Amino acid sequence: MEAEYVVRRTGDPGEAEIVQSGQLVARLEKLKGDLRALLKAEDGSHRIYHLDPKVDGAISPFSIAIFEDGGKLILKIKSGAFSHHGKVYLFKSLPEGKSMKGHLHGSKYICRLDNFPYQSVDDIDRETREKLNRYRGVEVGTLSGLGKFGHRVRLGEELMDVGLPLSAASYLMYSTG
Repeated sequence: MEAEYVVRRTGDPGEAEIVQSGQLVARLEKLKGDLRALLKAEDGSHRIYHLDPKVDGAISPFSIAIFEDGGKLILKIKSGAFSHHGKVYLFKSLPEGKSMKGHLHGSKYICRLDNFPYQSVDDIDRETREKLNRYRGVEVGTLSGLGKFGHRVRLGEELMDVGLPLSAASYLMYSTG
């Protein structure tokens, strides 16, 4: 089982609609005069997420923190890596067994790093963090159509519980730099 989200820009880069199976499921709004964004679920659940480019007090490339409306941190992405249920995942990783040929163009992968010595992105030391792009993992999702005009996020079952905020975060990281 998998989920697919299509994120379509509606105005500024921080403003978008997220569609799943042809149905609008959320709206992404940029907070006025701020780098943060607000994600509002449109599925009747009234879920609200706050997306903040400041992670551990600093703004870094491919980093974003996602909080539930009550302030609880649900996902932290640091330098393209995030942890979920004790596993570390990477954006733009190359799956095990895939050739580098064609990897620079087309779909990008989200991979789970099995046999990785860390269970949380907070535990990864500086030296390992600098070499993260060398790690290969098990493909658990793809990103395509990356850029400021929207993109498509396909996620496997293990990431479905964070699929909506993860899709919004990946759109923001790729569309706003």
